[in-house]
Amino acid sequence: MKKQRNLLMYALLICCLLIFGSGLSAEEDTTLVYVLDIRDEIGGGVSSYISKGVNRAEKANADVIIFDVNTPGGSVKAAEKIIQEIQETKIPTIAFVNRRAISAGAMISTACDQIVMSSGATIGDSQPVDASGREAPEKYVSNLRGTMRSTAERSERNPDIAETMVDKRLYLVQLRNGDIIKLRSDEYFAEQDAGTQMRVLCSEGELLTLTTLQALEYGYVDSQAETLYDLLAQYQIVEIDSRFRDDKGDTKLSVLTQEGIRNKQEDNSVAQVTPIKSLSDAEVYRYAVSIGDRLVFFITSPYISAMLLSLGGLGLFVEIRTPGFGVPGALGLLFIGLFFGGHMLNQIPHVWVPLLFVVGLALIVIEVFVIPGFGIAGILGLILMFGSVFYVFFMSTEDFNIALLWLSISVIITSVLAVVATIFLPKTSPFQRFALGTVMSTEEGYHSAGDEDFQSFLGKTGVALTPLRPAGTARIDNKRLDVVSLGDFIAQNTPVKVFEVEGSKISVEAVEE
Repeated sequence: MKKQRNLLMYALLICCLLIFGSGLSAEEDTTLVYVLDIRDEIGGGVSSYISKGVNRAEKANADVIIFDVNTPGGSVKAAEKIIQEIQETKIPTIAFVNRRAISAGAMISTACDQIVMSSGATIGDSQPVDASGREAPEKYVSNLRGTMRSTAERSERNPDIAETMVDKRLYLVQLRNGDIIKLRSDEYFAEQDAGTQMRVLCSEGELLTLTTLQALEYGYVDSQAETLYDLLAQYQIVEIDSRFRDDKGDTKLSVLTQEGIRNKQEDNSVAQVTPIKSLSDAEVYRYAVSIGDRLVFFITSPYISAMLLSLGGLGLFVEIRTPGFGVPGALGLLFIGLFFGGHMLNQIPHVWVPLLFVVGLALIVIEVFVIPGFGIAGILGLILMFGSVFYVFFMSTEDFNIALLWLSISVIITSVLAVVATIFLPKTSPFQRFALGTVMSTEEGYHSAGDEDFQSFLGKTGVALTPLRPAGTARIDNKRLDVVSLGDFIAQNTPVKVFEVEGSKISVEAVEE
């Protein structure tokens, strides 16, 4: 009986260990996919959100990061920051172009390991433009063309297709052997004259924008899926072992479809492709855009930033024009606080920037209310205020000309609003509550002086009750009068004589005893 009990206990223990171990194994085998949304105009706020999302995915040991892309584009500088985040992470990445990836969206998608598009989606049209929508100068086009080419090469995509998305001066042609290459205008006509058979995919003067079917045909994207779960069902996490390994090794994790695995196995540079696990049963975690992130997206938009700054300046202007401190000043400080606070959250961590603005504003107030005229304090205050605002715009755009443009727009809007407020604000009922509305006219019973006729004091003498410097008080004909001397200082208790009277102004002179 004792042996049977022991055997039973051992059997139960083994069963428990097996069940516990299988649970651990199942937990370890769970595939975790992080989904980050790029569904707004790309700017500093989106860049900050993506940076935080990638960091979260790395800390959670996610297996794959999927960027759900539907964007009209945006800031090139913000896109370059996102591209850097994608290229630096060790986690395999997939861009799911779920409608459109235009301009900066195409750049970000190109940086991912895989691109999947839904039916009816588009990708391309990445020519840089300035803040007014005009085509950027050649130096910007050249820089972005190089960025797109290097990004495509790193992701093993056709760099000529990527360049044609940026530069409308290029031809994109498909040769008879199926190769797709870019040609400059002179190269294209030279090939045409030589009788080279080629199919024009994009002509000079056009920016390349690919539909889903075109992108698949040209090999720029890897797959098509209608939903996120359709995408996951197609992909596996694989380990790719290169034939050309250095001392550190050249084995990396990636995500591939079945067709992608076959293509890699046929690649002479790849020694082995080892499937590890499928994404079909992956746990999906969508890193949601928080209310704070959406607020940052909104505030850091150049248009909203300029408007916040202008409204803040208007509020402070109205506050200076009215006595005390009230609603306009509070609103002005609120708008300016939102301007600086939003950009501080947008990875501009320098606390001294808004402090410079506050110091500049304080100097302006001192210049207006304490120091007469307008001098060094006022000029220094303007420099500090404009300098801090320009720094914020520059850090957001990383472009001197664009930062200067938005600063100028803010100043112009503020000036126009100030002029409008000066003309129309005094007529509004809220302003009249703070200002004296009664006109002190003679008809209303107000007089600048009494009705007494001071001409009767002309020629009379008296004595100065106070020193006259030149104004003071004198006793004349047993009456205390305010008088003024014309000429030298007259000491107290000096005899004086009235020699001129103009209304209530009584002029006296010293009398020698």
